[in-house]
Amino acid sequence: MNAFSSTRSDYMVPGKRGFHIDESTLMCQNGCGFYGNPAWQGYCSKCWRDHSQKAKQTQSSPVKEASSNAFAKFSEKKRHQTDKRSNTVRSILKKAHGKLKEQATPPGTITKQKREVSFESQQVGKDFKDFLMILQKPASTDIYKQIYSFVEKVQQDPDMPIDDLSEMVLDFYQSMGEKLQSHIAFKGFDDDQLEQLMGFMEKYLTTRLYKQIFCPLTTDDEEKDIQIQNRIRSLNWISAVQLDAEINDRELSVRDKIDQAVTDVIEMDSKRAPQDKLSCIVRCSKQIFEILKESRGLPASADEFLPALIYIVLKANPPLLKSNIHYITRFCNPMLCYSIHRGH
Repeated sequence: MNAFSSTRSDYMVPGKRGFHIDESTLMCQNGCGFYGNPAWQGYCSKCWRDHSQKAKQTQSSPVKEASSNAFAKFSEKKRHQTDKRSNTVRSILKKAHGKLKEQATPPGTITKQKREVSFESQQVGKDFKDFLMILQKPASTDIYKQIYSFVEKVQQDPDMPIDDLSEMVLDFYQSMGEKLQSHIAFKGFDDDQLEQLMGFMEKYLTTRLYKQIFCPLTTDDEEKDIQIQNRIRSLNWISAVQLDAEINDRELSVRDKIDQAVTDVIEMDSKRAPQDKLSCIVRCSKQIFEILKESRGLPASADEFLPALIYIVLKANPPLLKSNIHYITRFCNPMLCYSIHRGH
């Protein structure tokens, strides 16, 4: 029997031919006042839609909860597997790195990060150690340890202001000089030997710290160097006559001395120790006095020296002139400056 036949039999009234339908049975079961429909289980279209949606939500809630729980478990499992793989990879890399370090490091040695040391630093370190070998061992060992620890201390503070660093280095020179004067191991040393020892200390210290203390980024030395170099380049047309410099550059021997003076002042930038840079300036000055003496036929005074020096500087246009002058004034041992000046 189909649905229509079933509905029809329900609405038939006994004793009468045909069938009679009560109007109340045609109304929506939800009592909204609209007519219902047997196809919608007696609900009107609107109430049937609401009824259907509620039924679907009731049925889907357990499914959603189960699905949510299942997804949470899946996510947790996936995260656990990912962490496990990551830990495994890190463990493998750590073991591989450890094996490489074991292969590169001899057994029983303590590994420590070392600074890259330049060839100049290695050479001056070797020369300084060779010099200390002639001294009594307790004293030489103590001096080397103090200088080495001072260098390490300065290297640990690369952003120290240059004026503070200069004062710190000069104070170290003074304290070491006083120690050499009072140390019992150096009582037999004369002044020349003490100056030689101080010279080695200055050369070792400044060569090791050269990259940090020469033309540091915390100053405007480099900008000044460029300005001076450009200014000198713009004045390269000036001759000795225009400067009133008594230089006879027509003589071959005088031109040779001019070339040597230019070489000496340019070579200053290739040196690392302040005493070596200062020695280049002293040699250049000696050449200038020789040039003036040969050109004039008699010794020159300071009045003739200054224009000749300006002429040599204009011809040479030495690199980093300002930085080199500042470097000498900041870090040259005053006692060595005096001895260099006295010796020349």
